[in-house]
Amino acid sequence: MSSPFNHAFYLIIADFSRDGCRRLSFGRHRTGNSFICWQQPVAGNYLTNDLTIVLHYDKNCIYREVKLKIKIYILLTLMHFFILPAEQGSEKGIRGVFSIGYDAVRSDDVLKGAVTLPGEGISGQLDHPREKIRKKKFWRAAAYMGTIWVIDSVRYWATYAEWIEDWQYQLSWEDQKRRFFSLEANRFDSNPFQTNWGHGVGGAVYFNLARYHNLNLFESVLFESGTSLIWEYFTEWREVVSLNDNFFSGLGGMPIGEPFYQIGKYLLSRKGAVTRVAGYLLNPIMGACDLFGGKKWRSSFTENYESSPVFKLSLSNENISFSDRSKDSGNRFRLNMGSEFLKIPGYGQPGNERVNSGFTTTFYSSIDFAISIGNGPVEEYKFDTKVIYFGFIDQHIKQNGTGKLDGYSFYLGASSAYSFYKRRAIEAYDTGQYHYDFDEDDINNDEDGPDNFVQHSKPPQPVNFTDKMAVINLLGPASSLTLYASPFELNFSADAYFDFGLINSFALNRYSEEHDIFEPRMKTTLSYYGYYYAFGTTLNLGTRLRIGALSLAGGYRLQRYASIQGLDRFQDRIRDDNTVRDSRSVLNGSLEDRIPGSGISISCLIRKINRTGTLNGLSVNEKETKILSSLNIYF
Repeated sequence: MSSPFNHAFYLIIADFSRDGCRRLSFGRHRTGNSFICWQQPVAGNYLTNDLTIVLHYDKNCIYREVKLKIKIYILLTLMHFFILPAEQGSEKGIRGVFSIGYDAVRSDDVLKGAVTLPGEGISGQLDHPREKIRKKKFWRAAAYMGTIWVIDSVRYWATYAEWIEDWQYQLSWEDQKRRFFSLEANRFDSNPFQTNWGHGVGGAVYFNLARYHNLNLFESVLFESGTSLIWEYFTEWREVVSLNDNFFSGLGGMPIGEPFYQIGKYLLSRKGAVTRVAGYLLNPIMGACDLFGGKKWRSSFTENYESSPVFKLSLSNENISFSDRSKDSGNRFRLNMGSEFLKIPGYGQPGNERVNSGFTTTFYSSIDFAISIGNGPVEEYKFDTKVIYFGFIDQHIKQNGTGKLDGYSFYLGASSAYSFYKRRAIEAYDTGQYHYDFDEDDINNDEDGPDNFVQHSKPPQPVNFTDKMAVINLLGPASSLTLYASPFELNFSADAYFDFGLINSFALNRYSEEHDIFEPRMKTTLSYYGYYYAFGTTLNLGTRLRIGALSLAGGYRLQRYASIQGLDRFQDRIRDDNTVRDSRSVLNGSLEDRIPGSGISISCLIRKINRTGTLNGLSVNEKETKILSSLNIYF
């Protein structure tokens, strides 16, 4: 029996093999760590396949692993004598692999595989959605990032005239000491909505550079956060250290970037030019790195997947009506594209025993993008992502002789998500093209008082900002429970998050009809761009009943936000700093019928949206109803 460590990074503690023999092995992991391995077959007379115990040492192992191996040895011995007896030479003996893996770099335990009986599906434990271990290429990722940073820095300073209104600091010891060694410069900036939500895309680029070069989730977050801080402190040395940019670039990159990484990696791992091109289009950063990485690097990047994502394309007629009769109702064309990837082999499949396991790698990713087109322009954009990083799986599904299923499957995990929604801008000042200037002489001249602070090109009042929001669902629990009782399949799902977001003040337009939104001065982005920075929460609830090809589903989403106080870029000039509040709830109900033997379905969905905003005691509410008739294509 050859040593398993010459070709696999995870350490196999026990396996079943027909040719077990004593062997002392020496070698090196792909990570460069040396190891010593002793293999000893035991109890060969009782099992058709020999049981091999492996003792392993390398320089990164933790001594507590010895205790773990002893426990596993005792467990397997008990299984050998009492649970899994088989006549010597019988073909009914155990086949397959039961193994415990240990990752010497990350120092965590990984449970791999299960004892699988012939023809009986999954039992014991579900496989981990574990990624192939490749050597980390931090310096290559840093080189790519450095190249992007230099190009963007040159572009920023070449177009500096567009950002003069952001300048508040000089290249002097006094000013830079305040920026680097105090929290004085840490403020929310005064840039347009379009500029600030785009930083989440930048964060996803940084994150994917790290992930592609084999940094784990935590390391990739540090990589993107560090890149964001370098940009804020060094490239934009004349500006405040933008808290919102660091939120979106430093933390927003993970919930946006990880789904694109997981699904893009799947496509790049498939054979064929079509799927590879699709992977490049879905994740251009990974595509560029893949092209420059060379054949050897590309081959090491690919994975053998036991599960695959589901892709969905929907073409819909969308009928819209508003409670506010001054707004146009009517029909639109809606295009929706999305993908969902549950990376757990065997989940939702029958087995003879209850299975449960903890997971330490990403096992769920989803992307959803939609646009609604009216008479020419795009009327509405919507973009959502979701990822579950680690969690727990519990499943017990039986299948009778007729193929009917009975049982349940459940998962609970730590999740984050991203949500973007924007209606078409009606006024030019709501497009992000305006840059509001101020008297440069007063940037650092507070003793002259706030009245000398000169503002140019104010939006005309009353303002008419359209609804928009960009939200990072920072962290929260996500769960799903599916009950099987053929022919019925009933699913319940629930997510809850703590959020940071850029939120349009829904009450501002109405408030500006009777009040001056510049005197007394309000939050800078609120007056000039219609949005504010907020913390809040998101709650998602869903249910689906499936009977054969017919599916009945319902869902509810509630988002609630309150403005963050006291950290405006021009906080010393703010005179009206009252809390702004907004909420948005969405109630869905749908009926879908799949054409048997195809990936095509037709569906009808009714969506009720309730939007509420409160500003300085004024509360504004609007209800919106959408009815979608859709043709859906799954592939």
